Amino acid sequence: MKQRIITAVVGLAIFFAVLTWYHTVIINISVAAIIFLALYEIFHVIGAWENKLLSATCMLFGCLLPFLSAQQRTQWLPYCGAIFAVALFGILLFYHKTLNYSKVASAFAATFVISYTTSTLIWLREISETAAEGIYYTLLVFGLAWLTDTGAYLFGVTMGKHKMAPEISPKKTVEGAVGGVVFCIATVFLLSCLYQWICTGIWDIHLETNYLLLLFLTPVASLVSMLGDLSASLVKRQCGVKDYGSLMPGHGGIVDRFDSVFFVAPLLFLVIRLFPIV
Repeated sequence: MKQRIITAVVGLAIFFAVLTWYHTVIINISVAAIIFLALYEIFHVIGAWENKLLSATCMLFGCLLPFLSAQQRTQWLPYCGAIFAVALFGILLFYHKTLNYSKVASAFAATFVISYTTSTLIWLREISETAAEGIYYTLLVFGLAWLTDTGAYLFGVTMGKHKMAPEISPKKTVEGAVGGVVFCIATVFLLSCLYQWICTGIWDIHLETNYLLLLFLTPVASLVSMLGDLSASLVKRQCGVKDYGSLMPGHGGIVDRFDSVFFVAPLLFLVIRLFPIV
């Protein structure tokens, strides 16, 4: 527990430090770093790392995405995707004696899922009118994911009796899941009020938060975050590993910590494009 708390404190310090450069390329680099590390861990788990050319090709494509503007994505992404797919088939043909189709397909899927979902953190910045809005949306993504996880852990440890998915994640309980959703709703509302107060009272920036929309979005996003957690756990279990990595002591690897973020970020991006919260 002590190691888990220390890692969380250090991680949050880095997270908030990066946010101070919100409208700079530092954010793009940070997102690319998350994609790189997540793919590195996943490729080790699924066995794709054995072929370095396959891994390097996937990582190159994945880390390129956060640096493309909206216009560049519209113009070039279809062509880049086609080149990427052809390149992977070329690698499969060249290494057909040691590389099978399932590993290439798994690497292809992992690259698209991780790079696209994580890059929505950059796209949230693009659709935000001000830095204050963009920072709020970024905080909301991580808050919805991590507060659900924290609440589920606390309620699960203290009240958990009924297993939720014992064959996928034995420690998760129904009580923990319900507690995670309730904890997330309450904490997100409190922190949203605090952020609005800071913007108005300290930074003299006026933000109007749509709390009714937030009330509907939070429980849905909380459940989606659990879906991401369970999905990552299922992949681990089928691949026979306990954690994706050991980069974050007490938490596992990058994927162990960001699995729910990968699911919440695109959901929030889609909702905000249609119905802005602030």
